[in-house]
Amino acid sequence: MGVHAYQRLRLRIENSMAAPSPSARSTGYARTQFMAVKIPVVADVDDLYHQREDRIDQALRAKGLGSVLGWGDSLGEGRVGRSRRVAFTRVDLDVVDVEAARRELQSVLTAIAAPAGTEIHYSIAGTSLADIFAPPEWRLGQPVVFGPR
Repeated sequence: MGVHAYQRLRLRIENSMAAPSPSARSTGYARTQFMAVKIPVVADVDDLYHQREDRIDQALRAKGLGSVLGWGDSLGEGRVGRSRRVAFTRVDLDVVDVEAARRELQSVLTAIAAPAGTEIHYSIAGTSLADIFAPPEWRLGQPVVFGPR
């Protein structure tokens, strides 16, 4: 790509980022936000058919709050001479109202007996936060620290 083409592309991107985004009314689509749920994998507790993800999706859709985008397993720490085990299942969400979705997720995750340490990840004003399940309560708005803990 030539220098001039690069500069035009960069200017186009900067202008599109600076321009206010269209309202939901003008596009016909609700503005959505990304959230994620991290559910620790607990020995001898099997969710082979991903029923938890279905329950989360059904709960969000029933209240018009959003839906599950997908899910997958994430590996834990490496162990010397051994393979890494699955540490948690991550459920990615697309929601229209973070606060209402948080309340609904706390309710449904408690109802489906999510294990201690389950986390609801979200962002408010550019700050990454998580609600962490510490039965019987949720620790709300905990700052998320990226990298090694």
